[in-house]
Amino acid sequence: MQRAEIDFTSDPDNTAWHGLIEQRLIPLARGAGFDELVLFGLQLALVEAVNNIIEHAYDMARGQPIAISGECAADALRYRLRDRGQPMPLPLPPGAPAAPDASGGRGWQIIRAGFPDVSYTRRDDINLLTLSRPVPEKP
Repeated sequence: MQRAEIDFTSDPDNTAWHGLIEQRLIPLARGAGFDELVLFGLQLALVEAVNNIIEHAYDMARGQPIAISGECAADALRYRLRDRGQPMPLPLPPGAPAAPDASGGRGWQIIRAGFPDVSYTRRDDINLLTLSRPVPEKP
């Protein structure tokens, strides 16, 4: 099983963590055999999930911890995002398309397009969002 992890702090004005996702986490998906279009969608979904943490869990506060670990097993690619922000409201949004005139609501559509299996738990004041996608079958 291959693994990777990144840790950084929230900063609404600094997107250096985008590069960390691309350089350290997306190679797990590439190694699993996902094509370039899927890789782009996975990266977009991870960025959207982190944006949600910064905007909603941390209310745009700087210096708050965010960690993402990834693993690629024989059956699935999984990324686990951890933060100490406000809990997520439940149930999780289904990812249905937002109305064309809606001012928001597209983030979960992006996340669920990349990762059909999404789960959330909160334990000891830590949010854990797990994003999973089955790996492609080998020819």
